[in-house]
Amino acid sequence: MRRPPQSYGDESRRVIYVAAEGERTERDYVALLNTTYGDRDGFFLKFSETKKGLRPTEVVDLVLASASAPDDEKWALFDRDADDHRDEEIPEAMRDAAKNGVQVALSHPSFELWLLLHFQQFTGQEGGLSGAVVDRLRTHRDAKGFERYDSGSGEQGKGITDERGRTLTDPEQDRARTAVRNARKLVGMCSHGGCSGRGVDHTKIPGPGTETYAQWTRRSGHAENCDPLKRDPSSDMWRLLVQLGIVEDETAGG
Repeated sequence: MRRPPQSYGDESRRVIYVAAEGERTERDYVALLNTTYGDRDGFFLKFSETKKGLRPTEVVDLVLASASAPDDEKWALFDRDADDHRDEEIPEAMRDAAKNGVQVALSHPSFELWLLLHFQQFTGQEGGLSGAVVDRLRTHRDAKGFERYDSGSGEQGKGITDERGRTLTDPEQDRARTAVRNARKLVGMCSHGGCSGRGVDHTKIPGPGTETYAQWTRRSGHAENCDPLKRDPSSDMWRLLVQLGIVEDETAGG
């Protein structure tokens, strides 16, 4: 995937600051959103580059440091990832994000779940382990280019190659809408039992210091007392696509 220079370009476009823990997959996906939908929908996602994997709290700190003003739109992307022993840190990162007006896209168990949701629903509780998700992504008949995903380097690594990018954004298949619908259904199936997200306007995000943690949490579709570590499986990436206008929020007000 050819990436455009990370610049503002048309200054009338809406700029959203994004930071992630991953060095490649999330970065490539953000670039894919920019090149595929940015001009059409009038936005630019300014990704904060990192040379190493970051902890959840570090991701929040990075996007706060990268933004040019407190009221800038900001997103932090990180995973549950049980292999990385982050159970105590994720709640802390989410509270820091809420306090500072940062939206969080938590993927449980991993970002690969979001990629898989472009092709199928996945409801298995994996306890933070992503092996089954990656296996399903590699073997799905419609996931062209993902056959050797995360099995080596280069074309076999974890990045979003040209072929993978075309598969994820194929306009005839409308896979972005499929992914959003599948992710939203997972919210309704959350083990908490009180999560749905209906009636929340996901396109309008207030500034920092204007919401309680409970109000901020409900923007994810989950109940205010729903433990993020138990949202298994789930991916909040759908919220970013709805907020950007890439996919319409079909449940707004309902």
